[in-house]
Amino acid sequence: MPDEGFQQVDEKHVANEVEHMLWSPKIDLIALANVHGEVVLHRLSWQKVWSLQPSSEEDRVGGLAWRPDGKVLAVGYRSGKIQLVNTENASILHSTDLEGEITSLSWINQEFTAGKPWTPDPYMEDNSKDLLPKLQSLDKSYGSISKGNHEESVEDRKRLLDQKELNLLLVGTNKDQLHLFAYGIFPCGILTFSLLDGSKSRHIYCASISQDLHCLSIIVESTLDNSEDIDYYMLSYDTTLLLSRHKEIRLMALKYGQLATLIEYLQTTIQQMSEAWEDILMEMDSKLLKYAEEKKNTTGIGSVSNDFLELLLFGTPNWGLRTFLQHELTEKGLKKLGQSIENSYSNIQKLVVKHLQIVSQAIVHHLDEFRGMSLWYEKFGVLGLEVSSLQEAVKTAGSFVLKTSELQQVIDGSIKNFKAFLKWLYVVILRLSNEQPPAELTKMTQHDVSFVADFLKDNFSRYPQDGDRQNDEDKKQRFRLEKVGQYLKKEDLPLPPDTSSNLWKQFLNSNNFQNDSSLIYQVERKKSLVQLQDQLEEVTNKALTKPATMIGQSLQCSCTHHLFTLTRGDEKARLPIFKQYTDNEGGYLYTVFTIDLLPCDLFYILRHPTNSKRVSEEIEIVGISIGALSTECPDSSIDSNMATR
Repeated sequence: MPDEGFQQVDEKHVANEVEHMLWSPKIDLIALANVHGEVVLHRLSWQKVWSLQPSSEEDRVGGLAWRPDGKVLAVGYRSGKIQLVNTENASILHSTDLEGEITSLSWINQEFTAGKPWTPDPYMEDNSKDLLPKLQSLDKSYGSISKGNHEESVEDRKRLLDQKELNLLLVGTNKDQLHLFAYGIFPCGILTFSLLDGSKSRHIYCASISQDLHCLSIIVESTLDNSEDIDYYMLSYDTTLLLSRHKEIRLMALKYGQLATLIEYLQTTIQQMSEAWEDILMEMDSKLLKYAEEKKNTTGIGSVSNDFLELLLFGTPNWGLRTFLQHELTEKGLKKLGQSIENSYSNIQKLVVKHLQIVSQAIVHHLDEFRGMSLWYEKFGVLGLEVSSLQEAVKTAGSFVLKTSELQQVIDGSIKNFKAFLKWLYVVILRLSNEQPPAELTKMTQHDVSFVADFLKDNFSRYPQDGDRQNDEDKKQRFRLEKVGQYLKKEDLPLPPDTSSNLWKQFLNSNNFQNDSSLIYQVERKKSLVQLQDQLEEVTNKALTKPATMIGQSLQCSCTHHLFTLTRGDEKARLPIFKQYTDNEGGYLYTVFTIDLLPCDLFYILRHPTNSKRVSEEIEIVGISIGALSTECPDSSIDSNMATR
C-alpha cells in the first residue's frame, strides 16, 4: 500500500472480547459492549467515562444505538430489555422489556430536504409546564432518587424537551418482529414479518428507515433446520401512514414521555411512603416487642393491648407494664420515640400533599389530553388512539386522585390519635415516677380518651393473645399502623373509612347517572392506593400501546429480495456486516454489505428508491473488491436475479 494510503496511528487494548462497538455521531465517544454484557464508554483518548453492568450475569448485549444528538445511548440485551442511558452519568432514563432476544438496534433521525426547515405547525407546542404545578425533587433521605438528580431535571428525566424533528429507534428481535419507538420511548409500531422459505429460525439482522420516512427496510437472517446454510433477505415496507402523520406521532410521543416520567415519579413517591411507614413500625417494635415477649414468658396471660386498655380505664398499670414504663421506655425514651415517629408521620404526610396529589393530578391532565386527541379521528384516532380506553384511563386516574385525598384524611386522624396516645402515656410515666405533670397535659377530654382507645385498638391488635400461635409475619412485625398501612398493600382495605354521612356520597348513591358520566370519578371505597396504582398503570399501558399495533398493521411489504446464501463456518468466524444509509436529495436508501465470513476483500452497495412504488423496479447493486473495481459482479454467490438488475 502506498505511503499516502490508510495508516494505523494507534492501537488500544481492552480486558475482554468486544462484541459491539459504536461511535457517537456527535462527539468523541465510543461505546463498547463485551462478552460479559458490560457496556463501557470511552473517549477518543481512551479515557474511560463510565461502565454499565447488565441486570443479570448471564445477560449479553444484542445491539447498541446512539440517539442522533449523541446525548442518549440505547442498549439492547439478549433478555429483551432495552435501556436508554444518559451519556453524561450512565443513569437509566428509560427501560422497556420486549419478548424475545434483541438482535439489532438503529436510531434514525427525520430530515427534511433543503429549503424546508422544521416547524411544529399546524400544532402548538405543549404548554403543560405553564399550567401544572412544578414537581418537587423527592427527599433523598429515602435513597430512591440519586444525588445526581437535581430539581431542574425532575420533569425532564427522559431528556425530551429539546427534541424537535421526529426520531425513531428500530429494535429487531428473533420473534419475527420489528419494534418502532418514537424518541426511543413511545411504541409507535410493531411490524410482524413473514418469509415463505420454510425456515423456523429467523431474526432481524439490521433495520433502517429512510430519513424522509418514505421507506422501511429490514435485513433478515434465516436458517433452515438441520442445515448449515444461512439465507439473507431484504424486505422493504411502505410507510405511508407513518409519513403522513409524523407530526401527530411526535406530539403523542412527547406527551407519552411526560406521562411515563410522571408514573415513575408516582412509583418512587409511593415507595418512599412505604419506607416511612416501615420506619414507624420498626421504631414501635423496638420498644414494645421486648415487653410483649417478657410478658408471654412470665405470665402467658393477656396481651399488650389489654394491658394498655386496663391502664386507660382504671389508671393503674399491672406490675409488668409499670416496670416497662419506668425502666425500659422511660420519659426520655418516650420523647425520643415520639419525635422519631412524628417525623415519619410528617414525611408520609408531605409525600402525599406535596408529591402524590400533585403528580396524580398531572397524570389526569395528560391522560385527558390524550383523550381529547382521540376525539379527532382523522388526525389521531386513525393512529390507534381509542376514546373508550382513554376515558377508562382518565376515570381510573381520577379515582386515584380521590384515594390520595382519602389517605390524607386518614393520616390526619392517625396523627391526632398518636399525639393523644403520647400525651397520655407521658403523663402516666411522670406520675409513676412521682413527678407532677404540667397542668395542660393532665386535662383529658372524652375525645382524647376516644383517640387513645382508637390508637390502641387499631395498632396493637397484632400482638398475640395468650396461647396464640405466631406465624413468620407475626414474628417480624408486631405493631401496625393499619389505617395508614392498609393503603400501601396490594389487597382490599380491611378498614375502609365510613363515608355514609357524606352528603355528596348520599347524592350519588341515590342516582345512577354517575356510572355513565365522563365527568364524575368513581370512589373505589374498598381498593387500596397500591391497587389503584397498578390498575392505573395497566389501563394506561393498554390504551397507549394500541397505536403501535395500528401503525404496525399499516406497514405493507412492497418487495422481498433474497440477497445471498452463506454456508456456516467456524462458530468464532465473524458473520457478514450490513450498514444502511439514506440519500435524502436523491431519494435513495443504500445498503452496504459483505457476503462472506470476515475478513474478506469484497463488499456490495445496493441502492433502491425510498418511493415504495419504484422500489421493486429500480433497485441497483454494485460489487467492490478491495484493490480492484469492476463493472461486473465479482462473485457468483450473490443471487443472480439481484446481480443483473
